[in-house]
Amino acid sequence: MNVFCLLMFLQLKGYHSVGSNPILLYSTASDIRVVNTSQLGKVNTIVKDLEQGSAVDFLHSKDLICWSDQTAELIQCMSYNETHLGDKIRIVSEGLITPTGIAIDWYTDKIYWTDGETNKIEVISIEHKYRKVLFWSEVDLARAIAVVPKEGLMFWTDWGEIPKIERAGMNGDPTTRKVIVKENIFWPNGITIDYDKNLIYWVDAKLHFVDVMDFNGGNRKSVVTVGLVYPYALTFVDNKLYWTDWKTWSMHTWNMSSNGPMKELIKSDPVPVDVKVYDGKRQVMPTGDYPCKVNNGGCSHLCLLSPNPPGYECACPTGSKLIESSNTTCYNGPQSLLVVAQRSAISKISLDSPDFTPYTLPLKDLKRALTVDFDPKYEYIYWADSLAKTISRARLDGSEQTVVIHSSGVPDSIAIDPLARNIYWTDPVTDTINVARLDGSSKKVIIHNELYNPRAIALHPTAGWMFWSDWNEKKPKIERANLDGSGRILLISEKLTWPNGIALDTVKNKLYWGDARTHKIEMSNMDGTERRELHSSEIIHIFGLTLLGEHLYWTDMQKRTLDRINKNTGLERQPVVEQMANMMGVKAFKLGQSYGWNKCVENNGGCSHLCFNTPKHYVCTCPLGLELSKDGSTCKEPEAFLIYSRKNVIGHISIENENTDAVLPLKDLKDVSALAVHVSGSKIYWSDSKTKTINRCSVNGSNMEKVLESMGLVEGLAIDWSGQNIYWTDTATQRIEVARLDGSSRRALIWQGLKKPKSIALDPKKGYMYWSELGSKTIKRAGMDGSSPTIVLEQVGKVHSLAIDYENRGIYWAALDPPAIEFAFLNGTGRKILVNNVSMPYTLTLHNDRIYWGDWDTGIVESASKADGRSRKVIHSGVEYISELKVWGRRRQAATQCGADNGGCAHLCLAAPPDYRCACPAHYRLRADNLTCAEPEEFLLFAQKNAIGRIVVANGECYDAYIPLTGLKNVKTIDYDPVNKHLYWMDEDSHSIHRVPISYSTTSAVNDATTVITGLTRPFQMVLDVLGRALYWTCADTDSINATSIDNNSSSGVILRGDNMMPRHLAFHQTKRFLIWTDAGLGVIMRANVDGTSRMELARASNATALTIDQTTGTVYWAVNRQIHAVDLDASNKRIVWQGGWAGTLATYGGWVYFSGGERALMRVPLTRRDAPAAPVPHVARLVAARHVHKVNREHPCFNGGSCGGEAGACGAGGACGCALRCAASAPRACEPHRFLCDAAAPEPTCIPHHWKCDGQKDCENGADETECGACAAGLRCADGECAPTLGACSTGAYCEQAPLPEAFRCDERLCLAQSLLCDQRIHCEDGSDEAPATCGYAQKDQVVSGARQSNAFVVCSLVVGAAAGLGGAWAALRRWRRGARPPAPRRASPLSPLRAVPPAARALCPKRAPERTALSERARPLGASASASATATETSDSSCARYPRPTANPPPSPATGSDGGGAAPRRRAYRHYRAMNRPPPPTPASTDACESEPEPAARAPPPSPVPSPEPTVFR
Repeated sequence: MNVFCLLMFLQLKGYHSVGSNPILLYSTASDIRVVNTSQLGKVNTIVKDLEQGSAVDFLHSKDLICWSDQTAELIQCMSYNETHLGDKIRIVSEGLITPTGIAIDWYTDKIYWTDGETNKIEVISIEHKYRKVLFWSEVDLARAIAVVPKEGLMFWTDWGEIPKIERAGMNGDPTTRKVIVKENIFWPNGITIDYDKNLIYWVDAKLHFVDVMDFNGGNRKSVVTVGLVYPYALTFVDNKLYWTDWKTWSMHTWNMSSNGPMKELIKSDPVPVDVKVYDGKRQVMPTGDYPCKVNNGGCSHLCLLSPNPPGYECACPTGSKLIESSNTTCYNGPQSLLVVAQRSAISKISLDSPDFTPYTLPLKDLKRALTVDFDPKYEYIYWADSLAKTISRARLDGSEQTVVIHSSGVPDSIAIDPLARNIYWTDPVTDTINVARLDGSSKKVIIHNELYNPRAIALHPTAGWMFWSDWNEKKPKIERANLDGSGRILLISEKLTWPNGIALDTVKNKLYWGDARTHKIEMSNMDGTERRELHSSEIIHIFGLTLLGEHLYWTDMQKRTLDRINKNTGLERQPVVEQMANMMGVKAFKLGQSYGWNKCVENNGGCSHLCFNTPKHYVCTCPLGLELSKDGSTCKEPEAFLIYSRKNVIGHISIENENTDAVLPLKDLKDVSALAVHVSGSKIYWSDSKTKTINRCSVNGSNMEKVLESMGLVEGLAIDWSGQNIYWTDTATQRIEVARLDGSSRRALIWQGLKKPKSIALDPKKGYMYWSELGSKTIKRAGMDGSSPTIVLEQVGKVHSLAIDYENRGIYWAALDPPAIEFAFLNGTGRKILVNNVSMPYTLTLHNDRIYWGDWDTGIVESASKADGRSRKVIHSGVEYISELKVWGRRRQAATQCGADNGGCAHLCLAAPPDYRCACPAHYRLRADNLTCAEPEEFLLFAQKNAIGRIVVANGECYDAYIPLTGLKNVKTIDYDPVNKHLYWMDEDSHSIHRVPISYSTTSAVNDATTVITGLTRPFQMVLDVLGRALYWTCADTDSINATSIDNNSSSGVILRGDNMMPRHLAFHQTKRFLIWTDAGLGVIMRANVDGTSRMELARASNATALTIDQTTGTVYWAVNRQIHAVDLDASNKRIVWQGGWAGTLATYGGWVYFSGGERALMRVPLTRRDAPAAPVPHVARLVAARHVHKVNREHPCFNGGSCGGEAGACGAGGACGCALRCAASAPRACEPHRFLCDAAAPEPTCIPHHWKCDGQKDCENGADETECGACAAGLRCADGECAPTLGACSTGAYCEQAPLPEAFRCDERLCLAQSLLCDQRIHCEDGSDEAPATCGYAQKDQVVSGARQSNAFVVCSLVVGAAAGLGGAWAALRRWRRGARPPAPRRASPLSPLRAVPPAARALCPKRAPERTALSERARPLGASASASATATETSDSSCARYPRPTANPPPSPATGSDGGGAAPRRRAYRHYRAMNRPPPPTPASTDACESEPEPAARAPPPSPVPSPEPTVFR
């Protein structure tokens, strides 16, 4: 009785299903709900907060509700017993993209599901999470799925390109798979089972029916044929059908017993998606035994029901397989695998299961993983990240992730020697091959010479060989060497372009490689013989290559595929993975596989560090900084060693062991010209003659950094270990300079009277420096502060190297004219020749009682007794073109007074006999305390593209000096704020304005800079208002002067804009508060107040190229037409200052006007003498900008904005406050930027594009656009807008409508060409007549395109292009026919969006234009296309007419040298093409009809229709 009452209570509450009132379980996009059909008004939500709810099912015996979420890419379950809700449990969280259908096997507690994106059908056990892919081939777009456990069958709908319904065994047996419906089917959606009668019901959303059939697809008949709009999910119970409809947002039912009618049960918002009858009658358990019931059928993992006896089959999780001797027990994991690097992810693919399902490893912080390898001993995967510059490792499950090696270069390809426990990698930046222990210790460069772009690397540990590819454009090659780098030989160098992947068959001793340019896989013996092509079909851009067993595997970057072939025949090609993004390096391996044996296996061969197997024997070697002891196995730190430089290499040479060297892993070395060592600081310093820098690094090659930039040709370096200073000689500027070791406080010591200073040596204890001069062939001496220079030795020849013997007070040198090594005492006496039978002694150093020298010609490093030159001994060979040789030895060095607290000096402490003195950076002044320095207040600041310098004219001072600022690039113009000591510069590439503090110490334009203004388009010029704390700038496309406050950026906007104005160059008078600019539109020099008011024309000047103002005299200077002009601020006293050359930079300073242009050196002329010739300023050339920096007048009423606040343009002359940015805002504007005003007095002003002015066509009614045209008035205006004296000077032709040119080739009535432009293979005339065969006198031959294959896409493209060409020709002919007199442009109604200017080349081809009003359209282009439209059309054509994008002209096969970043983690979304006649359903049920007039109410959309959203197929 109590039970009866409880059931009645639950029935009344709507929670219990009885008889004909079932409970419906259904999903929406946002939740899971239940409703009792007897109480439809009471809907209960049991699962909330779904991202995109999709399918739903239940396991009644375990009280579980399970569902899929497409956006979250999850399948989850939750306990539910009609009164209690449990926690959400994740069942599947990886490898899902669009899980569209799920079905639960209630016999064995498993979930089956379909995925419309991965195109797979899978199963997973709910308890143990054992997961297996059942079907993956010929699964197009599977949607709904249903299982029949008692029969061991499952059914699913597929509405892909070939819509169908299939049946198969629940064990995934391919022999049981069968298509049971393929006729009269279009969009099969929901499917459900009548378990009592063994019938299948299913819906078609396109054909609008519900059909029924038996399990074989027979006895098919229609059940519901009317009233269906967009049926989706379907379920069945008690002879009733229930389904959801996406169009009606409802759930409907159909009574089978009464044959209808169709009834609407509920209308849901959000839209109902999937539906199931939540009733135990739908999951009846058998009363007796059934397959898999007892002990999981004896299976170790999965027991899957089967339609064949014995009714079940033991299966393994995806990637695993059954143990060979068992039908029930699986391996615990895959045994044969592929690991694939995908830039920002790494995936593993099991080769043990035929589905080849990839799984992404849970790794963090991958930026650009390029290559992978595997350590079979401890089962770690290793990968190289070229962007992070690291080599890392992790377990196969992604755990224990750690960085093993931090590289100073860019690790590209890696290879592991599992026997010797070493890892090798190529570096295409430093052009080296490196090795280290697998734990990252004992790093060493083993090959460094004659490498250009080393790419792939592979090892043969038992044979003792390594192989690598080098895809240098000029010398691509594949080489082999012993594992220690010795025995190097060239294997392949012909018919090779971009050799990428390399793989080895270590059993048959075969070498395989892939070429990304020839699109081939080739093979040969390991000595390069018997080369043959293995495979060349359908390879676009091969990258990774690996071998396992009988198969060769490779990745294709552009096809996004991973394929395999037979390694012997090249046949049996099989796709492993298709359409997986960013696949790069790949490694195949088998767990537990033996990799052979060599002597390095046992106790590392007895080696303390590195053990290398070679073909004949094994060798022990040492990492950088250690040397091998005499026992041949132990490494130790040497007492001293030599450091040498040659070309782009710096390395170590052992003193104790012959021919023992190591190369430092330094990148970006171009040409090392000088070298110095700082032993106490553990640093090496060097100069690079090509990069014009001085750099330093630790003695092991790490921590490389630039110390000084903007050098000349530094050929001598020396370290003052006591004063912590660096000295250098500069052969180009003929100077000797000094700086602190960090590059700060740079100062020229001697800049006069030098003749090619070369080597330099210091004697800090005595305060002297010695240097050799190649020009005077002398050795000179001076104090280390540059004082008292004198000649010590004459007629010494061309001395390239000096070394001082501090103990014996002597000096040694290596001379080339004649070649000899000589000695003398430091006072110049006792000169003698020690060694004369040498070829070209170029560098020399001392250690203990021996001298060491390197021969430039022979490449031999020798030593001899420093006393008499005897006991010569060869130390090393093979270092031709050696440039420097220094000894690294820890000896006690005498300290000086500068060694204690820098002698009390604030900047430089310079030793000088008999004591020392403090000195200042260049142009700084030593204060009265003789310790501290004052910076200059007035100077000329100049800029080159990548450097900033200063000129100060003062007695006893080198006038020019560079400011220590690193990382500067693409400077367009500069200014300086002396208040905050900030440099401002306009960056031409980033289209922005930055600032950075500058002083005597080094700052970085990258790390220390602040962006002031960004997002500029075509920035042109800028100037600072130092007193008013404002920045003004112009851009070539806005035709306005803009301003912002620089202290707090509180205000920013337009300060000045006007009709037909095109302001370009700027100047500013700080105290008189005037803004001066050149106007390219009006052709004038203008002046205005700081707020843009009170404008005044100072002078007429068309096409001015530079502008400046003398703050003292108030004179304005500008450059135009190879002349420099001047005018006073009141527009009086116009005059020519100088003529004789083009100037792009102008500045006044110290009574001189400085100017520069192009590659020419900086010049100057005195302001007081008009007839004086221009004098060059030595060592300063290629300037882009210059500014005269003045002492700040802090008493001025506008200082810091005065009383007007901090708004830009607020403080005017005398401290008067103006309207600042509000002036321009309130000023009426007749025309938009880039417009010319025809008549300002007209009631409705007419505006035309500015580039129509002076083009030979009258566009304004009053003809104002063709007046005041200067040299173009006669009509000879080039088509690119420039004016020229003759037609031959116009590279794009000239307008000849008003000026007949009888000798010209006339394209039409407007455009004429010079004879030189005819038949130059470039079309200039609109109709192409200048390149026509009749004009050029030749018959044009058709191009012949050959190839093995032509795609349908190519044919379609050809037809489209041909049709477009035909239409274009017809259109051009029609336009030429319609040409005639053009009516005047009508008045402009209202200013709309500004137009983009027509490029001159395009405008040259334009016919006469139609009148324009309001937003004027561009003059018509050929075929009426704009530049942007043409570009878009081209891009569209490229993407739509080719399966893969065309590669660049010469893309690097390896992205290590590319600019691209790693990107987002790859997601495997397949790209599929479907017939237009079988378009899939729309993504939302509310938009089924494209022509629907009444929109449905807004709601969360149900799962998107399985229309694939393909990722772009562009790879770089």
